[in-house]
Amino acid sequence: MRKVALSLLMMSALILSSMPASQAGLNAQINLDNPRAVPIFGQGGPSEVSSMAGWSGFLYSPRIVFSAAHSHYRFDSNGDRILVEPAYITVGKPNSSTKDGEGRAKVIKTFVGDYKKSSTGWTLNDFIVLVLDRDLADVSPAKLMTAEIEAELVKARAGVDWHGYGEYRDRCDPGQKNPCPEDRNNPNKSPSELPRINKSNLAPKSDFTWLQGQGLIELANETLLTNLSGCPGDSGGGLTTTYKGEVIYVGQGISTGMNFYACGATNAPANEKHPREMGFISPVFKHLDLIKQAEEFIAQQAGPKKSTASKTASSITCVKGKVSKKVSGPNAKCPKGYKKK
Repeated sequence: MRKVALSLLMMSALILSSMPASQAGLNAQINLDNPRAVPIFGQGGPSEVSSMAGWSGFLYSPRIVFSAAHSHYRFDSNGDRILVEPAYITVGKPNSSTKDGEGRAKVIKTFVGDYKKSSTGWTLNDFIVLVLDRDLADVSPAKLMTAEIEAELVKARAGVDWHGYGEYRDRCDPGQKNPCPEDRNNPNKSPSELPRINKSNLAPKSDFTWLQGQGLIELANETLLTNLSGCPGDSGGGLTTTYKGEVIYVGQGISTGMNFYACGATNAPANEKHPREMGFISPVFKHLDLIKQAEEFIAQQAGPKKSTASKTASSITCVKGKVSKKVSGPNAKCPKGYKKK
């Protein structure tokens, strides 16, 4: 069962070359440099093993994965949020092949904040934290972007990398009109077997002079991006950048956007880059409370550590004449014929 990034459907198109839109392709390259890029699978049950990732994720720590809320929820005609995730969700090992079912961990808990639909139709706070039933890999918690770091990166229009398991070539055939149907039987038009890299740039709101009024207000706390590329299924992939020599996590792959080309999944009104191309994400520092809840949930599962002192206190010595015997246990008592010393 494959999840398509729902918010991509509201985009118009960014043409990546002078070719007709139906022939333009992303052709994102396979890249295994991100040791935290993971495929996420929606399955009907534990016996089902999907060979196609439904969406993408970022392994924050051994049992915690960051991803896109829109892969788990949709909104009805009244704007109310509805859960639509599969009954059984698993996560593959970092950079693993989607055809490799070994080592996948099950999602047992999710934490989502105020994921909502704005009055202008954009989805805000598009971020979700997944908790796995066991450690997926031996990794330390990733470095996270802070509000202070974000200000520096946006001012510098920093480049960001986005690793995802989504489609990577145009789903349209020459002559087809966008949007074009997905073709899972064509290996060049289905989700990628391995993670591929997309690149974009953070951008200050002043770069989008046309963004005004209510739209500007609603995006006040979102991080804007430009020079976009991406395909359905890349959603949830970790957006990362290098800050002072360290790779840091910025947010999940483009939450939503407009006027950029999405591998044939959306319409293409022009044969050149659209002047109002824009994407945005919900920065990770807005969701530290969700990460804390996930960590507390894992700690509660582990339970309190048993005290060594209490074990010692439950050990007694029993005697019968000149014979002594030590008995241990939470309700230790002497056997018949013995007395407690």
